[in-house]
Amino acid sequence: MEDLYFKLTILISIYTNAIASIFFILISLKLFSIKEKLSNYIIFLSTGTVLFQVLYTIYQYTQNSEIGSLFMFYNMINLFILTFLYIYRNDMKIKFYPYWSFAFLFLMGMEIRTYQTFGLGF
Repeated sequence: MEDLYFKLTILISIYTNAIASIFFILISLKLFSIKEKLSNYIIFLSTGTVLFQVLYTIYQYTQNSEIGSLFMFYNMINLFILTFLYIYRNDMKIKFYPYWSFAFLFLMGMEIRTYQTFGLGF
């Protein structure tokens, strides 16, 4: 049953980041526009799903170490990526939508890699 919850949290994170990335790419191509407040909610939701997935993994790793050390390694990389996105958020305001769309694409790729390493160790 734990396997289902891990995969569900990762899949939600992957799809949320994919949709947000496509959405921001379309905005940066000026196909439509939204208010900045709505885009901030989308950023909060997308990064929040990654953060929730990492925190859930950390909690389950303390309970049961059978999820794999490589899986945990990629979750820690995702946590560092979120940290750097937070640090450089003011620099990303120059070209807001293209930067965030590529950041979400990168997070989506890292989540896919995390999904592939479930149960694997070094």
